[in-house]
Amino acid sequence: MEYVVKNIWSEIDNGKIMDFAVGYKKFLEVGITERVIVTMLEKEAKSKGFVDITGVDELKLGQGFYLNHRNKSFFMGVINEDLKNGLRLLGSHIDSPRLDLKQQPIYESEGMALFKTHYYGGIKKYQWVTMPLALEGVVYRKDGSKLELSIGRGKDDPVFTITDLLPHLAAEQMDKKAGKVIEGEKLNVLIGSIPLVEGDKDPSVKKGILAYLSKEYDLDEEDFLRAELEILPNLPPRDVGFDRSMIGGYGQDDRICSYAIMKGFFDCENKDSNLLACFFDKEEIGSNGDTGAQSRVLEYLLEMLIAKTGMSASPLGVFFKSRGLSADVSAVDDSSFDGVFDKYNRGRMGYGPIVSKYSGSRGKYDANDASAELLAYVMNVLDENKVMYQFGELGKVDLGGGGTIASYLSQLGMEVVDLGTGLLSMHSPFEVASKADLYMTYMAYRAFLEN
Repeated sequence: MEYVVKNIWSEIDNGKIMDFAVGYKKFLEVGITERVIVTMLEKEAKSKGFVDITGVDELKLGQGFYLNHRNKSFFMGVINEDLKNGLRLLGSHIDSPRLDLKQQPIYESEGMALFKTHYYGGIKKYQWVTMPLALEGVVYRKDGSKLELSIGRGKDDPVFTITDLLPHLAAEQMDKKAGKVIEGEKLNVLIGSIPLVEGDKDPSVKKGILAYLSKEYDLDEEDFLRAELEILPNLPPRDVGFDRSMIGGYGQDDRICSYAIMKGFFDCENKDSNLLACFFDKEEIGSNGDTGAQSRVLEYLLEMLIAKTGMSASPLGVFFKSRGLSADVSAVDDSSFDGVFDKYNRGRMGYGPIVSKYSGSRGKYDANDASAELLAYVMNVLDENKVMYQFGELGKVDLGGGGTIASYLSQLGMEVVDLGTGLLSMHSPFEVASKADLYMTYMAYRAFLEN
């Protein structure tokens, strides 16, 4: 039988697609950082009657549970049968490329106060200049009190920005390669220009900013050493196109898949299998650290589930019986940049979530490579549930590639394949996705959990 994919808009009720996107835009607008998303997920899980796995001695079959792991990653699930039968697992990530403040960020130059930043994840640095920016994150004061900062997104809030050189003086800059037009140490955020005047001392803009922070937030310069503060695009999600068929916004990698998992998990009607939804941190920098997919948090969670359900199983044995979908975005072919995709093996916008048999780069280095058996199972589930999907690779073989959490999940012994929504302008401050692809990604995740 010939492999044929169809445009979703021409096949199903467009009203369902549009209605589903409304909730996603709200999620994307509020869920601006991984910490905020964990708070949102925990609130939703609690509202559904889920219990904190760390706070109970016993977990009964059918009881929903969750684990908030250090406010940076989140897990929720239901155990409906013997753990020896394994899990149906969906795994996404909730971190996105951004700018982080350096530990000693504030400095003064030429009558201006600025923040020094360190970019997080793969970005095109020139895309981050001359736009409104917001400041988000947490600070711990010396006395141990916690301050949550969110400045820039409120209606009357000030915003921040990174300046660029005027074209009249940019002849040498324009001759540089794109990676050097704006270098990492030039991503300095403008934060003020009014100096503090102290008697006979020279006026200081930096001291003016520190005085403001002390008055408004009870912060001093040392407190920034105990902080996690992010600089983010101040671009709220918007409908894109005359027909409003697309959504543009920051952080859709991978929050579009995270939202689809959340909705698919809560809407799932399977009461016979063991289900687990995972929302990891640190994927954009290699899934490292204690909250990334390379940590041992899943083993820790499985040990708790085994102990609190009273089942005789081993975490490794459970993983070897499990199947998972790595729910991460892929790229769709962009007609403005012809030649970077293999036209016979690329994703297209509006044709459904993209199944990627393998990730990695060039000769499949650092790749997960899903088996034929798993692909047959997943395709059968999707086909039986009338889910529209497509297969694709992340560009031509020699041009690059990318990784997901799939390889780290598979190292635990489970069968895993990547399946996620395709994006335009991935890793930019304003990524674009099809509402039809979002809806069908949700349908795919729900079908996987239910069958």
